Amino acid sequence: MRPYTGTCWKLPDAVSSDQLIGPAHVFDFEAETLRKHLLEEIDPRIAAEAKPGDILLAGRNFAQGSNHSHPFIAMKAMGLGLLCRSISRGPYRLTIFMGVPILTITGEIYDALEHRDRIEVDFTIGEVTALETGTTFQAEALPPHLLDIVKAGGGFEHAKAQEQDQKPL
Repeated sequence: MRPYTGTCWKLPDAVSSDQLIGPAHVFDFEAETLRKHLLEEIDPRIAAEAKPGDILLAGRNFAQGSNHSHPFIAMKAMGLGLLCRSISRGPYRLTIFMGVPILTITGEIYDALEHRDRIEVDFTIGEVTALETGTTFQAEALPPHLLDIVKAGGGFEHAKAQEQDQKPL
C-alpha cells in the first residue's frame, strides 16, 4: 500500500454519522451518489474538491451516533484516508470493512496539522508527515490483519481473495 499524499481536510470534534452523510441519503448505496454528499453540511467543498490521496483529519468522537456504511462507501470511492483522535468501535469496523485506511492519532498530531495542509500518510507504518514543514509524527499503525483487509479493498474483497487462496488446484 502506497502512502497517501494530499490535502488535509480538518474537521472538528463530535462529527456525527448524520453529518457525514445526511439522513436523506440513507437508502442510497451508489458510491457516485454518496460521494456528492459527503460532509456537505460541514464543508461542501470536500465533496466537490477532494481528490484521491487526500486525508480527512477528524477530532474526537468521529462518526458518533448511528452506524451507517454510507460515509465510508463515499470515502473509499473518493480515495480518501482518515486520521482521527477517536472513533467508536462500530464506525471503526465499518471504516476497515469498507477498505478506507485509518489511523487513530494523538492530540499533538491533530493540533499540529491545519486545514488544507499538504500531508503524507503511510498507513502501513503509522507515519504522518506535514509536507510544508517536514515534521513527521508517529501514530500506531493498523494491526497486520486489519491492514490486509484495507489493502484488499475491504471486507468482501478480502474474503474473496481468501476463498481464492483456499481453492484446491
